[in-house]
Amino acid sequence: MRRVIPGLESSDSPLESEIAARLDRVEEELEKAVAADSDLLSATARYLLQAGGKRFRPMLVLLAGYFGDPADPRLIPGSVAIELSHLATLYHDDVIDESADRRGVPSANARWDNTVAILTGDYLFALASEMSSDLGPDVCRLLARTITVLCDGQIREVDAAGSLEQDEDGYLEVIRRKTGSLIATSCRLGGVLSDAVPEHVETLEAFGESLGLAFQLSDDIMDITSTQLELGKEPGTDMKEGVYTLPVLHALHQGPDRQELRHLLAQGAPDGERLVRALQIVRGEGSVRHARDAVAAEVRRAVGLATQLPDGAARDALVQLTRFLATRCGADPGAIDG
Repeated sequence: MRRVIPGLESSDSPLESEIAARLDRVEEELEKAVAADSDLLSATARYLLQAGGKRFRPMLVLLAGYFGDPADPRLIPGSVAIELSHLATLYHDDVIDESADRRGVPSANARWDNTVAILTGDYLFALASEMSSDLGPDVCRLLARTITVLCDGQIREVDAAGSLEQDEDGYLEVIRRKTGSLIATSCRLGGVLSDAVPEHVETLEAFGESLGLAFQLSDDIMDITSTQLELGKEPGTDMKEGVYTLPVLHALHQGPDRQELRHLLAQGAPDGERLVRALQIVRGEGSVRHARDAVAAEVRRAVGLATQLPDGAARDALVQLTRFLATRCGADPGAIDG
């Protein structure tokens, strides 16, 4: 099954075709990896896997592999380990957020219960660790360190939930740890497993962190500005869950209607008319633009890092993918090019 890769849709591109074919192999290995002796565990571990997903992180592992030997067989299990880790975080996130759905289907905690969802996430983390151990101690250490940083980011987000005093620097640190770390590791892992030269491995990791920040900030903007049809969920879901993203924090601390927004959010999770009004305030002049400028800044940094890598189709693909993240949330291309 040939995949359409967001940001890399180029039907005549040999690179895109090669990546798509390798992602199909990753998909096959993911299906094999989640098989368990228990029928229930097999069902729950496959649940979100079969619900779909862009496989963004495995794609980055494979792309980064082009800065070494892209045919190195270790890149496939490395990609699988990364995606298993990501899937594990989704099971845990849905329990923390008390989510009712994920990827267009009922969440695992809604379909079964919190205990089953937590244990499934633990199982997937364990599978990822077992797979990484077969790739050598350095890879195992890298994944363990990444999971540690992810958990730290999640705890910080939980601690800040619903706080009207959270600042932008604190939020950026949360997403650097919770989102940026796994995307940075995806890029680093592709370089390590393909035996890229050390300076390119370091550049790939730094590129991945900026890409991860741009990725999350772009999602944050879309949660505020997009329609329910475009998102597949109600706009303002983060705000309802007490997660105040960059545009919300800007509106809270610097927006012209900050006192009204503070009053709306001080009453608890906004819903109904309170949510509608809160979204109107955050969408107002200034706050969304501020967040788009932050996306443009991370994209600009990521593109600058990518240009330090060897010239070729893989580098062009990383740049194209990075710019795609800016375009999807309405960030100013001129600001990026400048």
